[in-house]
Amino acid sequence: MKKILAGLDISEDFVTCSVCSTEEKDTVALLGSASVPSRGMDNGAISDISEVALSVASAIEKAEASAKTKIVSLVTNCDGASLRVYNTKGSVTVAEKENEIGKHEVERVTEAAKTIALPFDREIVHSITRGFILDGQDGIKDPTGMFGTRLEADMEFVTALVTNLHNVRRSINTAGFEIRDIILSGIAAGYAILEELEKELGVIFIFISYSSTHIVVYNGGEIKSIEIIPAGSGGMVAIVADSFKMPRDYAADLLKREISLDNLAAEIQAAPGTASPEGDKIILRLGGSSRSVSRKAVAEAIRPEAERLIKQIGDKLKDMRSAKDAAMGCVVAGNLTALGGFLEMLELSLSMPVKMGLVKGVAGGDMTRAGAGQIVSVGLVKYWVREGSKKKVRKNFFGNTPLGKLLDRVNQIFSEYF
Repeated sequence: MKKILAGLDISEDFVTCSVCSTEEKDTVALLGSASVPSRGMDNGAISDISEVALSVASAIEKAEASAKTKIVSLVTNCDGASLRVYNTKGSVTVAEKENEIGKHEVERVTEAAKTIALPFDREIVHSITRGFILDGQDGIKDPTGMFGTRLEADMEFVTALVTNLHNVRRSINTAGFEIRDIILSGIAAGYAILEELEKELGVIFIFISYSSTHIVVYNGGEIKSIEIIPAGSGGMVAIVADSFKMPRDYAADLLKREISLDNLAAEIQAAPGTASPEGDKIILRLGGSSRSVSRKAVAEAIRPEAERLIKQIGDKLKDMRSAKDAAMGCVVAGNLTALGGFLEMLELSLSMPVKMGLVKGVAGGDMTRAGAGQIVSVGLVKYWVREGSKKKVRKNFFGNTPLGKLLDRVNQIFSEYF
């Protein structure tokens, strides 16, 4: 039986909704998609709920018209410069008869890790179990069925500000829709782009949004580590917009279509009607007037920011688990993949193969030129089709506040003894 599910990407530049039909596991068909300019966002966070709600309602309405169907609930994304990654360990004493480790003990230790060392203003949006330690023996992938008295879990958490997540939920609810889940943009994009073989052999996936850069390392079919850089394409867009006096949407389009960081490519003639005969000049038509901008000048203005982002990516990868074992190299998706010379600069800096990621496993539409918003929104659907049924939904209306943590601890104690 076909089911209708929508993915909603809320970013600082666009709000994108993709409506899909799902049948069997991993089978997703795109029915319709739409993007509208984002309003009420600042630095990846919501600054005006009513403005964001209007953008959300507009994107969903257009996507429904394109898909010729109605949606009620959806899966949305989590993005922005305020995302943080924490590494922590949790431990429990195994009190069961004969000290055998069961699924209950594994759940207890992972829950224990979640209650440790998180600031009160943060909420976990994704958790990774990097391994277990049993009576001092580390490197254990699955302790179920083993024997021991003390079990520890080595975990990594991606967190967002509680207020940001509340604002996302409120904006979508205000627009008249329900949220099934909130998923990290980089993880959702990986479900749209990566093949299972790449995840199994080891791959570094980099997703560049407007306000942040997500680095996700896969090996053995699992996520091994995640890092978030609080910088994306928005920095370069701002430089172009401010330096050359143009709206930011014009600047973003310029970076996609006209600018190259490759000195040779910068000299290539543009398409007829878009540039002056000199080849280096781009004709901008704004508000009934026109003026020219130099490709070379724009490229020189953004190059330091591009180099800075590439250096940050390299610095993060040095400390990420399994990054050195990525046999399939690096796959990049998002806003800067169309910027000429960027992927080549990244490949040279990382000293490993780098390629642009394309959407796979989606029927019903041409996704070869999918933008960041469509990649994430389709990836959200693919994520939920595969992982949604596995998720436990345990509501704690007090979040990560002291009272919320106390309630979590009470629940944990009851689960240990009852």
